[in-house]
Amino acid sequence: MSTVQQHRRPVRSLLTSWQQPLYRSGYALVASSAITSGIGLLYWVIAARLYPPAVVGTNSAAIYAMMFLAGAAQLNLMNALLRFVPVAGRRARGFVITTYTAGALLGASAGYVFVLGARLWSSQLEGFFEGRLETAWFVAATAVWTIFVMQDSVLTAVGRAALVPVENAVFSGLKIVLLVWLVAAMPFHGVAVSWTVATAIVVVVTNVYLFRRAVPSHMVTAQDVAEPFSLRHVLRYVGGDYTGTLFWLGCTQLLPVLVLDVVGAEATAAFSTAWTVAYSLYLVPLGMGQSLVVHASRDIAGLERARRIMVEYSLLLLVPAVVVIFVTAPYLLRIFGESYSQHGTWVLRLAALSALPNIVTSTTVSAARVRRRMTVVVAVLASLSILVLTLCVVLTPRVGVNGVGIALLAGQMIVASAILLLRASWLPRPLSGPLSGLRHSFLLRRTAPVLLGRIMGGDLASWRLQGRLHGQSGTATALVGSAQGDTALIKVADSPSGRNQLVRQAAVLRRLHADGRLGAWRDLLPNVLATSEVNGAFCVMETRLRGVDGRSMLGDADGRRSFVAAALGTIEDLHDRTAVPRIVDEASVTRWVRVPIARLRACVRHGERGPLDRLEAILVEELAGRRVSVGWVHGDFCPDNVLVEDGRVTGVVDWCQSDPDGIAVLDVVGLLVSTEWRVAHTELGRVVQQWSSDPEHPGHPVLVDAQRALGADVVEPRVLVLLSWLHHVSNNLAQSERYSTNPLWMHHNVVSVLRSLERS
Repeated sequence: MSTVQQHRRPVRSLLTSWQQPLYRSGYALVASSAITSGIGLLYWVIAARLYPPAVVGTNSAAIYAMMFLAGAAQLNLMNALLRFVPVAGRRARGFVITTYTAGALLGASAGYVFVLGARLWSSQLEGFFEGRLETAWFVAATAVWTIFVMQDSVLTAVGRAALVPVENAVFSGLKIVLLVWLVAAMPFHGVAVSWTVATAIVVVVTNVYLFRRAVPSHMVTAQDVAEPFSLRHVLRYVGGDYTGTLFWLGCTQLLPVLVLDVVGAEATAAFSTAWTVAYSLYLVPLGMGQSLVVHASRDIAGLERARRIMVEYSLLLLVPAVVVIFVTAPYLLRIFGESYSQHGTWVLRLAALSALPNIVTSTTVSAARVRRRMTVVVAVLASLSILVLTLCVVLTPRVGVNGVGIALLAGQMIVASAILLLRASWLPRPLSGPLSGLRHSFLLRRTAPVLLGRIMGGDLASWRLQGRLHGQSGTATALVGSAQGDTALIKVADSPSGRNQLVRQAAVLRRLHADGRLGAWRDLLPNVLATSEVNGAFCVMETRLRGVDGRSMLGDADGRRSFVAAALGTIEDLHDRTAVPRIVDEASVTRWVRVPIARLRACVRHGERGPLDRLEAILVEELAGRRVSVGWVHGDFCPDNVLVEDGRVTGVVDWCQSDPDGIAVLDVVGLLVSTEWRVAHTELGRVVQQWSSDPEHPGHPVLVDAQRALGADVVEPRVLVLLSWLHHVSNNLAQSERYSTNPLWMHHNVVSVLRSLERS
């Protein structure tokens, strides 16, 4: 594909993506932001022409204070509406009314407290609330704005996002009409009054439509996708999200109030105007993110792809806009007056540039809301707010309002860079560690009680989480128990790789239990009791088998010999029951050799690809046309996954790498190599090199005997060890990028083996 075609493709996909509901809703919300910002810019131009700068500055600070209070008081229920109304079914009307009522009452209370303490918050706003009428107006306006903020979320959640631009266009037009009409009657309060009266009119009209038509229609059509949730679920979601949003409001809506006492009303008017223009750019990823929350809540598996596409589309929309604003900033602000251009040009330029890294932070927060990862929401928004506000306090007294622009750009760039670094594929990632364990603990506490309450019921509803156990890197595992003393395991994963492992393991265990050839061998397998999606994670509940893993018997030579003999007898019994001879044909060579080789080739440097080609040639030559024994294999048969009690095998666990058509002897190879690896406390790669380079290795006769016992041709033990190693590292690379991005693991377990092949 040519470079020109590569650049055209995103533009073409941007133009055609409106056909999909996810992106169509996002574009409607972006269009609403564009219309609101465009007409809003005209509103402030007219205000600047009709009212003195000091009046505009004080009124704008009051309006932003009202918007902050409403946003803070409504507990961020707008995001709860986006997340839960789409799956509320017949409960949608009641849920909307409850959130409206709570938000309005809290908004009114916050407005009243703000007026009472105006002298503390901003001395220049104290005179703005000089009488009871002004106080009552501000309190009511804050309550109404709270509902205004939430109603767009309701429209989006019930599939009426296309009406959001219409609603906001009407609002923007009304406030301009009222602004002009009130200039003579209210020369000091006219700006703020025009804003709030227009808000009240639009709130009434919109909600008449919502409760008479849109919400009832949604309650009927959304019954099939209704998802049970309780007040506890909503409060848990809102609690974390609200904390994060408070930080966000602090670094956006409070900025004019923060700078008013430092730089004065005239400079604040210039900053407020510039920030209004720049903030319109912030609304693009915000609108796209709101659509993401609504639609991806029903398709979490496609969330990451949708997030990446939204980042791409947001960049396509914003980069040209930022360039235009940066170039035309002084001329654009001169429309408002010379004072606005003088004080606000560089603030506008810097704030507009900050909208680009905001794409990263905004889409990250939206994706976290879909997954209900409230700790991520709080961490991102709190970091951003603390950085921006701290830099504002430090810089504004020294460089004036330009310090706010510097703070916005620096804060966004630092947080976005941290997010990108954490996601960077070239950074080493630990395979495990205390942070992983901490995250697993939070994940289990967030999901396990919900799973138990949802799928167990009856007497089993009393089951409780008893403690976290060691699990795979992408899976959290916990022991749960009932009041009667029964125990089981819960395994939870919310990453794509972890989910895939759990889904596959549950499917494999069900197939194994349904396979009549296994007979009594099935007693060694966990039973899958239930599977469920919980808060964006995939959960499996399975029986807990007796015993401890085989590592407990590796401390002395006698224990090792006893364990290996018992484990080999157990797995060979499975092979005897299910394996049959098969000639290795081209399809088998592709599946067993070429596919895992291709996976390694994508992860190693160019210099290691030659040894990979040599390994492929060796394996193909040795296997093609041979008769091997094929049947159920575990795929990761090692001491970690074999449970023992009193020297007997009591269970075999972790079947996510199992294959019903695998080469049976590879389980034997895996057990012998992994046992030696565990005992030597070294890397797997070193043990593989020893086995494959030493023709007299004591383990080779065991592999020869195992093949003969299965009625298969004898493949050279060195080849079997290399094939087993290939499958092991290939499966690890497929399961998690933590392996491919950890240079130490890659060097010791992949590169070192390939280089030893080159030397041999």
